[in-house]
Amino acid sequence: MKIAYLITAFGNYHHLRRLLKALSDETKPSFYLHIDKKSPLPENLNDIENLFFIKRRKVWWGGWSHLDAILSLMKEASKSSFDYYVLLSGADYPIRPNSFLYKKLQEGGEYINIIEGFQSHKPEKRIKYYYFDCFDRRDLYSYKTKLFLTLENSMRKVFIKKKYPFDKIYHGSTWWALSHFSVQYILKVIESNSLLIRFFKTSWCPEESLIPTILGNAPLNLKFKNNLTYTDWNCYPPPAIINKNHLDLFSKEHSFTSVYGNYHPFFARKFNDDSNEVIREIDLKLR
Repeated sequence: MKIAYLITAFGNYHHLRRLLKALSDETKPSFYLHIDKKSPLPENLNDIENLFFIKRRKVWWGGWSHLDAILSLMKEASKSSFDYYVLLSGADYPIRPNSFLYKKLQEGGEYINIIEGFQSHKPEKRIKYYYFDCFDRRDLYSYKTKLFLTLENSMRKVFIKKKYPFDKIYHGSTWWALSHFSVQYILKVIESNSLLIRFFKTSWCPEESLIPTILGNAPLNLKFKNNLTYTDWNCYPPPAIINKNHLDLFSKEHSFTSVYGNYHPFFARKFNDDSNEVIREIDLKLR
């Protein structure tokens, strides 16, 4: 089975190297890497086989730019026709042996969270209103952030998207593992539907709605399964950094439940350069 890992990263390059080394084995997977243009390039990955850097752009949290980077990764990797494309962040790490993933993918299906309609945690305002993609909306002390947030709030009184360019809206989480067929279909729809792209370019966190909406409305017999990434949202600000308490949970449980249903994660997020001890425990006890 040929696997391409599509990875978006912007720092924590010590951990990024650990992730790539953990996924490198006799199957010789390929890695396609997008590094945020606001960040320096990593200098510790020269010995990683089958690693390809794609053209960089500045990525702003919650904006179209992150999805644009993801689509660029999909386009570049799909030129080589892999069996599966696995989307990761540079803060992920596998919590099971690699054979766990291979067995899952050999079962077939599309490993993506997908649910119809708007949810309490993913409301209609994400796509109904207009959002800018040029500032760090988490930096509430920034003058630029205050300016654009004020502008967005003012625009809501006048500009509202009233007509949606899809039959039904679907949502999911950012991370997935999709077959070559699904990736090709997504890219074909995006290439042929400029109206759909214009609509989502001004939405908030479009990576959690555009791809699920394309697949959810597809006239195809796709078998959707939940994604393969564990994330702990029970903290502020979320998500939580994986710690030893999580490892105890992973040791006892292989199946978890989310709003999308039951799933069996192979990855967890998030980790950072200081996660050395936790990673060592994972490798010794879980992998």
